[in-house]
Amino acid sequence: MSAGSRFLISASTLMSSTIVAQAITFGLSFILTRLYDPAEFGRFSIFVGVAGVLGAASTGALDRVVLLARSDRESQRAAATALMLAAAAALLVSAIGLALGIAGVASALPLEPIDLALLIPLFMMSYAGGQVFTYACLRQNKVRRLAAFKVAQTSSVGAVQLLLASVKEVAGLILGSLAGWSLLLAAGVRWRLQQGRLRSDLRLRSAKALIRRHWRYPRYVMPNEALDNLSNQVPVFLVGSFLSLAAAGYYGLAIMMLSAPAALIGQAVGQAFLQYMSGHTGESRLLETAVKRIWVAMASIGAAPFLLIFIYGPEIFSAAFGGDWSDAGQVARYLAPLLFIRFVSSPTSTVYLKLGMQREQWWFCLAAATYRTIAYSLGMFGANLRTMIMVHVAAETVAIVLYNWVAVARLRSPSAWVRAVR
Repeated sequence: MSAGSRFLISASTLMSSTIVAQAITFGLSFILTRLYDPAEFGRFSIFVGVAGVLGAASTGALDRVVLLARSDRESQRAAATALMLAAAAALLVSAIGLALGIAGVASALPLEPIDLALLIPLFMMSYAGGQVFTYACLRQNKVRRLAAFKVAQTSSVGAVQLLLASVKEVAGLILGSLAGWSLLLAAGVRWRLQQGRLRSDLRLRSAKALIRRHWRYPRYVMPNEALDNLSNQVPVFLVGSFLSLAAAGYYGLAIMMLSAPAALIGQAVGQAFLQYMSGHTGESRLLETAVKRIWVAMASIGAAPFLLIFIYGPEIFSAAFGGDWSDAGQVARYLAPLLFIRFVSSPTSTVYLKLGMQREQWWFCLAAATYRTIAYSLGMFGANLRTMIMVHVAAETVAIVLYNWVAVARLRSPSAWVRAVR
């Protein structure tokens, strides 16, 4: 079997498992919104956002070395180092959470003291173990195994969330998420134990040596990703802080329902376009035409669904998720124009990746973190959620137009292709 055929099989397997996992999540959402109230969803959305940002940053991006290392031995060392860093970061967050709880500061945050002191650190460790397992499976070409675990993870999340729905004293949504990620943590730790030499790799000297060899990941990759993740999670955190957990729940559900399918399609189209770009390096006119045709095609695909949400958002959400979620449909209506524009331009990021435009992408990420923080901090001055969203939509629409304009302008530049080839 050729390398191209193996790639297509692997990609289709992972895509299929992702679609199945998304379908499970969507299907369960129609049930869970009738079992948990908006405030519980708000706490869950904020928890996942904060824990996800901290979890992704806790490995210092060295989990990538598990996949990209030149030797299996280096891959094993990277796995041990990533888990060590995550454990240290989790302990630090736990200590900070305990200190904030004792000082009474935690009560001012839209999270419970136990979230900061225990649940978020557990999530960070689980996330790191899941990343190690994911990259190990990809390195060893065990794609089917990874796909099966991804579906099992989603299924276990839903099962625990449903099981705990009747126990109002516990955070069922959060504990369900932890159960799913713990499954991947167990798989990642088991894989690393099977490789042997764990004791020597857990020494501080070994970890320092690996970090020195791969310093570019924590220095260049991690800041970009951490800032991007942070800017995406700032809105729901600030909504929960300045308005209410219920408002955060409405916002979180609206974003999840509108973003997840769009991200899945956009990622698939973007990966296909990246492969197309690789086969036509330097043919700027051809690629510029292809980019514009992709935008038109994406607009044609997304126009009807996003228009329906814009017109009938409250009615659709109320019918799908229960009468308590009509306000989430109103939030979705406000966000629909922006999410449509995001959907149309989602493959553009592959141009930045192909042409090595990380510096430009960093500035756009920094701008997004800034204007999103400003928009949703207006709640401090009495602004309602609609006003905050409108400011966000206006600022980000301008940013996305500039983002696409810069991509096309650089695509036409011969010097950009010289840098990309180098």
